[in-house]
Formats: sequence, C-alpha cells, structure tokens
Amino acid sequence: MTEFKAYRGTESGKIVESTGKVGDIGSSDVLIKLTHAGLCFTDVHFIEAGIVLGHEPVGKVEKTGSDVKHLSEGDVVGYGYVHGSCDTCDECRSGNDTLCPSRQLYGETDTDFGGFGKYAKVNERFVHKIPAGMAPEHAAPLQCAGATVFSPFLKYDIKPIHRVGVIGIGGLGHLALQVANKWGCSVGAFTTSESKADEAKSFGAHDVIVTKRADGESFVPKSDAEKFDFILCTVSGQVPWDQYIDCLKPRGVVIPLGVDFGKFETNRYFSLLARENKVGGSFVATRFEHYKMLEFCARHSIKPAIEMLDLNEENINTAFDRLQKNDVRYRFVLKHSE
Repeated sequence: MTEFKAYRGTESGKIVESTGKVGDIGSSDVLIKLTHAGLCFTDVHFIEAGIVLGHEPVGKVEKTGSDVKHLSEGDVVGYGYVHGSCDTCDECRSGNDTLCPSRQLYGETDTDFGGFGKYAKVNERFVHKIPAGMAPEHAAPLQCAGATVFSPFLKYDIKPIHRVGVIGIGGLGHLALQVANKWGCSVGAFTTSESKADEAKSFGAHDVIVTKRADGESFVPKSDAEKFDFILCTVSGQVPWDQYIDCLKPRGVVIPLGVDFGKFETNRYFSLLARENKVGGSFVATRFEHYKMLEFCARHSIKPAIEMLDLNEENINTAFDRLQKNDVRYRFVLKHSE
C-alpha cells in the first residue's frame, strides 16, 4: 500500500489537499509517479463527488508488475479517461474498449485514481509511452483533450478532401483546429467572438465564421460549397443545433464532443432525412486511437497552448474557478512537486 498527497473535490465545491492510497501492483500493472496533469472541464462535473480529480496525467513508471512487457521503470507515460475493460466482450474484441460494458472510467471506478494525486496504479494495456521530444506539460492535455478531438478522424473516416468545421475555440477546439489542418482538411472555425479570429487562424483555421453578428444575419453559409462534411462541437454545453445542421453538406455529420447533460433539441428532422445528414457520438479514444494520436501530434508538432501552475491547494482552486469563467487560453496544467 502506497499513501500519497492528493487533491479531491468536496460537496462545498472547494478542492482540498488530502491523502490518496494505492494498493500493491498486480502482475500486469505499473505504478506511475505523476509529474503533470491537465485540467479538463469534465473535472468540474466531479467536484462534489469527493474523488481525487484529474484525468490528463503524465508521469514516470516507478515500478512494473512481473508480466509487464512494453513498459520499463523510468518511461515517461500517460493514461486517459478509460483505464480498464474486460478484454473479452464483442466491443473489446473489435477494438472498441471504450464501449465495454465493464469499462473502468475516471470518476466511477476508483476514488483515488485521479491525476491530481501523486501516484496511480494502471494496467499496462491502458498506459501510453509519451513520444521522445514531447514535453510532459504538453503531453498532459493530450491524454483527454487531444485524444477526444483526434478520435473522430479515425471513427468517421475523415479524409483530407473533406471540409471540417470546429465549434468553439477553447481547450478542445484549439487542438481540433491543429489536428484538422495537419490532417490536410479545409478547416473552418465557428466562434462567437470576432476577437478570436486571428488566433483561430494561427491554430490552423482557413476561415472563421463569427456566429454572433452585429447585423443579425444568419451565419449559415449560403452555398453547399462553403458548407461542411463534418462539424466537431467542442463546447461543454448546448448550441443552436438547427443552425449547425444547416451548415452541413449533404451526408454531412455533426459530432458532439464536449460533455453536457442538457437536452439535445433540433427541428431538423426532415433535413436529416432529405439531405442524409447525421448526428454522431464519439466517446473519448480507444487505446489504438490514443496511441495514434500521440504519434500524430509528435510528428506534426501539435501541442496545446497551456498555462502551467504548481500543484497546491490555492492554485488548483484558482484554476478551477478561472476555468469555469472561461478565463484560460487554453489549458491549465498543474505540476506536481518533486
């Protein structure tokens, strides 16, 4: 049993310093001493759950189980939102471990598992080596944000000939723009703020669609040539889905990626029918997608824009507060003390 410093949420909404515990590692497990962890808006949903928060962790392997094959002590590694599955059901056998009925998820399986604790025990199947040359502070947000926006490119067979739109220029959106651009797509960014136009282009957008127009005109493109084959919604909330569905080309797909528990409402039933449009889900990344995401980001020098803070009680509460006010460009990373 290993005890360690950790930061967990409380019913009051405050993050407090606490103690976490991890049991002895199994034969296929690794013990990871964490060094950095990104802060994701999904963590906000778990503040009152009393768990050790954080699901974008990176650290070094400190100990390996007797049957561990592909990891060694000292390796820099990360892991994501899903950290276990049965490996025998139809979904697991087909490579869709994220859809396993017995999947082990952040926030549900282990209350002391989060990235804002100093140690984590993880089955080696769900641990990924960080590519050489990738800084751990940049690798951390890729464990969720990067994996989440990369996954649809494989799930939905997005090709370089496609036009891809990204709703929201935030923690997920600024990474989605980079991925779409390096994938070879024509990239459009949807934003409510004209002030973000230049920044969106610096991340890879070829054009920017401002959705709140002073003249009150619709932001929907007038011709199919200007519309999109795929639209990735990266915001954590409901958007005017009717208008975004109107922005799709025939057979186009809108893919919600941000976590929200509100109603999905649309009056575009006939559009979905007559133009063969689709709404498609994408729940984080499978192990294969996660591995390929890290490889792709390393090859193309894709990295998040971060603000790094030392991990302590004051800073983590400040980061959560600012995140909920959209006061970060674009991802907080908390650095563990040695």
